[in-house]
Amino acid sequence: MDRADIDEPTRALLTPVAALISHAVALLPPCPPLRIRVGDVPGFYRLEGRSLILSEHLVTAKVHHPEEPVRAMPPLDRWRRAAGSVLESVALLGMSKQLRRSPGRDWRWQGAAIDLVDQACPELELAQPDVAEAIRLGDPGRHPRTGVVVFRAWRHQGVPMAERRKYLLEGGVVSAKEWAEIGLWVMSGLGAGAALPVLVPSVSAVDVPAGLTPWSWRRLSVPPHVRGGYVAGTGDVLIAQPWAKGGEALKTLAACTAQLGEALPESGGPLGQWEIASAQGFGQVMGARGVQFDFKSSGVLQLTLADAFVGPLAALAMAEEMGTSGVANGSWRVAGRLQLGFAGIASHGLTVHGRGGDGFMMPSRGFGLGEWLTALEEAPWAWQVNGDRLVMRGRMMGGAVEVRLKRVVLSPAA
Repeated sequence: MDRADIDEPTRALLTPVAALISHAVALLPPCPPLRIRVGDVPGFYRLEGRSLILSEHLVTAKVHHPEEPVRAMPPLDRWRRAAGSVLESVALLGMSKQLRRSPGRDWRWQGAAIDLVDQACPELELAQPDVAEAIRLGDPGRHPRTGVVVFRAWRHQGVPMAERRKYLLEGGVVSAKEWAEIGLWVMSGLGAGAALPVLVPSVSAVDVPAGLTPWSWRRLSVPPHVRGGYVAGTGDVLIAQPWAKGGEALKTLAACTAQLGEALPESGGPLGQWEIASAQGFGQVMGARGVQFDFKSSGVLQLTLADAFVGPLAALAMAEEMGTSGVANGSWRVAGRLQLGFAGIASHGLTVHGRGGDGFMMPSRGFGLGEWLTALEEAPWAWQVNGDRLVMRGRMMGGAVEVRLKRVVLSPAA
């Protein structure tokens, strides 16, 4: 403060906190001398080169600046806010000098400056209103001062702050995964709000679809669906826990980094028609024909068998003699991440018939494929789609089984 150029009205404002400012300045990155004045500026202050213009409301207001956040936390008085504004400017210019970059106005620079001041002069409690606003709004992109919670999260994780701050302000990347982890910490009751003197409710949860702006978080609350589902992120949106199990509500967080995007509902399964191409299990490779899975978005599963056969290669001679036909209905649901559960598969309508000229026909119960389809219900099945191929892996009849399917491409007439 001794090197600052300060006019008399400003000096009168800062006199009650001058000792506090001088002590904190010594702990901040060195910066060139400031010229400090009071003027008509939006917000608390404006920094123009080495000139700091403090809001005239910091002089004329009775106790609090009119833009002081009052919704979640006790507001800072105008003297602490003036001291904080001076120290933030010192921190911004000091970082600018260190990095040889002009100070920015986004959440990175604003958050870093507030964090530095909060460490140098904790008695100001400068960060508390901004931490509370971060929890309440979840949007550092549109409210840059709330970016201080990002630096608090890193401090909580034990991240080396000088290195991380330099990396970030020089254009370093914050990954979507890291941004989501920070958001979960900010929004949790034991996270950023744990150090505040009052309980601050986080931004209200919303159902999908939901839009997100750059550098924001949204709490999601998706009602239960009998099928379950999956919440997909578009643009730069990442969903912390995107899988909703069948019949269960989903409470999770959507995190958006540099580009806006959406959180959109999807079925969570391999929708459409798939035909078994081959299978492997019980120590054998199995051939297959005529078995089609139709996963409908409602959660209905339709299994169509047309002269079908699934069995070991050693039984191909039997496959030439008989087949199984009919329709079996059931349901499918999301059982976890890339996992399917099956239920209610009614195979009693299937029939086994000859393929030759004898034309015999009988119910399939006890003849293999009906029991094989019903055994799909025994445990969840992991699934993966790669282009026009679907692979399901699970357990049935006491053994591990892999079923390989290919997509059924319908003709335009169909």
